[in-house]
Amino acid sequence: MKFHSILLLVLLVTACKDKPKPVVKSTPRPTISTDGGRITFPDSVMIRPFTTQSARSASIRTDFVAPGHVAAMVLRSSENPAERLVLFDEPSLSDNYTAILQHRNNIQTERGNLDRVKDLQAHGAASGKEVIEAQTQLANEEAAIISDEATLKLAGFDPEALRKARPNTILVVCEIPENQFSSIRKGLICNLNFTAFPNERFAGRIDNVNDYVDNTTRQIKLRISVANPDGRLKAGMFATAEFGVMEGQFMTVSRDAIVTVQGRDYVFVQTGPQAIERRAVQLGQQRADRVMVQNGLKENDQVVTANVLQLKGLSFGY
Repeated sequence: MKFHSILLLVLLVTACKDKPKPVVKSTPRPTISTDGGRITFPDSVMIRPFTTQSARSASIRTDFVAPGHVAAMVLRSSENPAERLVLFDEPSLSDNYTAILQHRNNIQTERGNLDRVKDLQAHGAASGKEVIEAQTQLANEEAAIISDEATLKLAGFDPEALRKARPNTILVVCEIPENQFSSIRKGLICNLNFTAFPNERFAGRIDNVNDYVDNTTRQIKLRISVANPDGRLKAGMFATAEFGVMEGQFMTVSRDAIVTVQGRDYVFVQTGPQAIERRAVQLGQQRADRVMVQNGLKENDQVVTANVLQLKGLSFGY
């Protein structure tokens, strides 16, 4: 009896050792790109909760507005009433404008000097070398002014227009998307609202439309002049410019698709059976449950509208 009990125990231990252990499978997780811009799901089941809607163009009647800021104030110079004192919100632009004025004076001086040297040469009192030196000095001044003029123009200012601007005027610089450019022209009257005076509206006029489109943002700078007789409006103040009622085709998405992180707006677009990408977008006004998208999407992009906060957490690591 004792022998049979020992044999049974041995058989039980052997059976336990031979029995395979259960394999614990890890739960599959999405793969996130280094910058968080692309999320790849391991299977179609996991991506299924993130339903999408097509981005589409729709005919919308809306007030076209653009954010801006007071980039400069124009005052009359107390030292030279014929000149304009321009106070920029960026000190570096003040340096550029001052340099332009100095270069203009230098160019006039060098032109006079060149004419004088040429006259002396004609009467045998100056050499050809002196003429060449005078020509070189004039050419250097003319080249130097180009760089400073280009810097001002990139910031939305025309140096010649600044010299002729009316005193007691502010200059507001704002940007509009490329797809709204056809509705904007020089001389157009607009209304402005300033953060410092929320209950007042100020009339302005578009003085200049930049000659280039920003390659990254696809925006075009405008310069708007606004009368400032009492000096209440200051350089650096924020403003919103309203360009009147417009009607046209605008890209829209559901407001549920939008997430905002650190002041920037994003949507998520399904780009493959198991892939979703994050897109930065610039938004316009909201109408009902749709939001205008001024850039960042194209027609029929599949924009995620459900469980967007989960994608936000995956993409940004929240």
